[in-house]
Amino acid sequence: MMGRSMKLNDVAEVPPRGGFPEDFLWGVAMSAKQAEGAATEDGRGLTVADLQDYNPQDTMKVKGDFTRDQILERLEHPEHYWFPKKQGIDFRHTYREDLALLAELGIKAFRTSICWSRVFPNGDDEKPSDEGIAFYEDLFSEVRRLGLEPIVTIYHDDMPVSLALRFNGFLSRHVVDAYVWYATLMMDRLRMLVRYWIPVNQINLTRVGLSSLGIVRDTVDNLEAAKFQAVHNKFVACARVAEAGRTICPDFKFGSMLADFYQAPATCCPADMVLSTEKNQMTMFFFSDVQFRGEYPGYALRYFEDNGIEIQVEPGDLEVIADNTMDYLALSYYNSNVVSADKNSMAIGDYTLNPYLKANPWGWTVNPDGLYDCLTHYWDRWRKPILIAENGFGQVEQLDANDTVEDDYRVDYIREHLKALRKAIAHGVKVFSYCAWSPLDMVSSGTSEMRKRYGFVYVDLDDMGGGTGERYKKKSFDWYRRVCASNGEEGL
Repeated sequence: MMGRSMKLNDVAEVPPRGGFPEDFLWGVAMSAKQAEGAATEDGRGLTVADLQDYNPQDTMKVKGDFTRDQILERLEHPEHYWFPKKQGIDFRHTYREDLALLAELGIKAFRTSICWSRVFPNGDDEKPSDEGIAFYEDLFSEVRRLGLEPIVTIYHDDMPVSLALRFNGFLSRHVVDAYVWYATLMMDRLRMLVRYWIPVNQINLTRVGLSSLGIVRDTVDNLEAAKFQAVHNKFVACARVAEAGRTICPDFKFGSMLADFYQAPATCCPADMVLSTEKNQMTMFFFSDVQFRGEYPGYALRYFEDNGIEIQVEPGDLEVIADNTMDYLALSYYNSNVVSADKNSMAIGDYTLNPYLKANPWGWTVNPDGLYDCLTHYWDRWRKPILIAENGFGQVEQLDANDTVEDDYRVDYIREHLKALRKAIAHGVKVFSYCAWSPLDMVSSGTSEMRKRYGFVYVDLDDMGGGTGERYKKKSFDWYRRVCASNGEEGL
């Protein structure tokens, strides 16, 4: 005999309407390479990020994809250049005061990274730096003492220079082994302090191969093929790190992190739609398809075959990738673009600006609705919990007479993106944290300038390293504090 019929919404879990989960992790995000400075302390070795110079005559160009001679020139004649990331904002020395300031925000999560060469100066030394390890133990102990959940990126585009010059970074299996050893050591030392790990930052951001992969571009015959080989090696490295980490602590969670490159078709022309599909596959979906599903998708294998790309696979590679998939998606989202078959190719960075959106001075088109759009796509595709690992607004700013910055534009930007995030949650997308980029102004990752400021806190340093280094709260600081304190009920 059949039972009584019921309404679906009485027996199924309906997503919350218009709110954030009670345990939602409001946070902020930064990176070691942009903030720490102290490039020669703790026995630290140089990274490829340290060599990204600032040129006041060329401030709009992303720096860092150097040839071997350009690297050697910067190493042999540093007096000819200004290297802002070597100084950063001196977070290595000010972290206690900075964290205390950020605790006033009422945040629950703090994302940052570990500098590989502060632990192993050359990347593959026989012994680590005790001073470097002690710094990170102190840093994350302080984060925990303040009641914050650390979210730690193990590799954030700061390959030790030594590994890039000797081995071409992740193109070498020796570097994979060195990375796994470094990551395993730090997971073990921080096992009581850190639960959430991101093995590598923005695994799909391969346009600047030296930063993300450690490849010196003029030392390989086929750069695209070399990049995909290094990406495969990264897949293996991340899987091995997850395997080791879960042995150290079964509660560890590992994230696959993407830089959002989702590109809609410029028109409803079928050719635009096909290019959008194929480009999103190879610049976005491919990376996390492998890390979540544990196997190479057919469209990627077809792309490799059609483009003469041969990936060398070692015995056990595919098995370790299959057996050690990631737990959550970490996403950086700033802007969106579209693609046109008449104008664009499959190349990363080849896109068309959306004519319906306004662009900032760096050519980034702001699109809060795009965050809702991509979150629903990614949730439907992978069904993995999502961390917004980066989202923020960069602008040229100066202190006013009241020693603050009236950054209403930043409030507007983050507010509208949080509304889009709230809508996605209301439609069933599982998002567990939002980390605004950034808590403090830092050296720009791409252009190595200070004037492109993202922080809730103004740092008194200019593009050439001048200034007091003092910290000043911006208007957005108090606004974000109210948002965090009310779990998103105020300020939106």
